[in-house]
Amino acid sequence: MALFAHSFNFNGTSSETFQLRLVGFEDDSPLTTLYEKSVIRGDVSIHHPIPIRKGLKYSDVLKIHISVVKNDGSVITDSELRQIRRWLNGCNEPKRLYFSGCENEIFESVDYYGNFISVERFEPTCETYGLKLVFENIAPYAFAKEETLSRTCTDSLDIQLENTSDEINEDYYPIVKIKSNANQTIRLINHSDNERTLTVYMNRDQILTFYNQDKYIEDNTGIFKMDDWNLTWFRLTPGMNDISILGNCIVDISCAYPRLAGGQ
Repeated sequence: MALFAHSFNFNGTSSETFQLRLVGFEDDSPLTTLYEKSVIRGDVSIHHPIPIRKGLKYSDVLKIHISVVKNDGSVITDSELRQIRRWLNGCNEPKRLYFSGCENEIFESVDYYGNFISVERFEPTCETYGLKLVFENIAPYAFAKEETLSRTCTDSLDIQLENTSDEINEDYYPIVKIKSNANQTIRLINHSDNERTLTVYMNRDQILTFYNQDKYIEDNTGIFKMDDWNLTWFRLTPGMNDISILGNCIVDISCAYPRLAGGQ
């Protein structure tokens, strides 16, 4: 569909920097895909006319089609095109994309993470008057704006955190940053997840960041060893989670919950 918005921001740079505005070309689809799934099933046979259903899976990640022209409708020069391509193609790692001033509220209040995989010229004559861009998201859904719950614990602290993901049958793995205020063992216990516990030994002023979804850990000191940790990734079950923090520490839990906001 034609995604009408005031602007979009990718990798920290706004389309306004290049004097671009979002438009719709005649061949842009009028449809917005919220999500698409396919059934995983067995084969149809003479003895099994109704195949065995094994579950559902997303058909693909989201792709967003964006059409742009210059604000004044003038030609996009080769020099300007080179700068735009350098911006959109300047990173191999997934980067944040979000829209401002959207006419369609589906695209408001969500973020996408990914890369632009296609840039096409719109050339009704021999000159470039617009561009058609394709962004590929890392997931089949968008993400709510990231929220961080920060708590200071001197000994023990009970907190509640609601997992508001639209994936109501799936656990969510947040980013957890722990700063230790002593040489100690720190525990995060999720009582709503069968007492699942993250246990880690940390030194004073050490900061560990657990990227639980991507399964890696950052350490500001470089002294972290796998033996210091019980190999348990922290997660949130759907709905409200009752959590206990044990230790003298500061804990930040950052969440960007899945939203079935769609693409094209």
